[in-house]
Amino acid sequence: MNTTEQRAILTLCLMAAFADGGNSERERAEIRRIAETLGAEGGLDASAIYQEVLLRKPDLATVAAAITQSSQRQLAYEMAVCVCDADGATSPAEQEFLGRLAQALGLDAGPAQAFT
Repeated sequence: MNTTEQRAILTLCLMAAFADGGNSERERAEIRRIAETLGAEGGLDASAIYQEVLLRKPDLATVAAAITQSSQRQLAYEMAVCVCDADGATSPAEQEFLGRLAQALGLDAGPAQAFT
């Protein structure tokens, strides 16, 4: 996985956390775990990505398009689901975000929804 894909996955996870208008401590902990895993090799600047999501509100389709391999697209989706589920519940706003994310990533609705 290259740095661009790592950055895109972390961006999508942050977008998932904020899909319902905020993020819980459990969601933040899950994002930290994901950032550590992804940034171990690429030296991702999680703070800069966090600021970008908060201030610039990146376009979902544009971020998803940076992930080119189908296995990485599936991973991105599953990581976003983990962030949404981290606080024990997936809100309707988070479910709607995950539906848009699956579509932006080009994932089949059946397998994507089976994971959520």
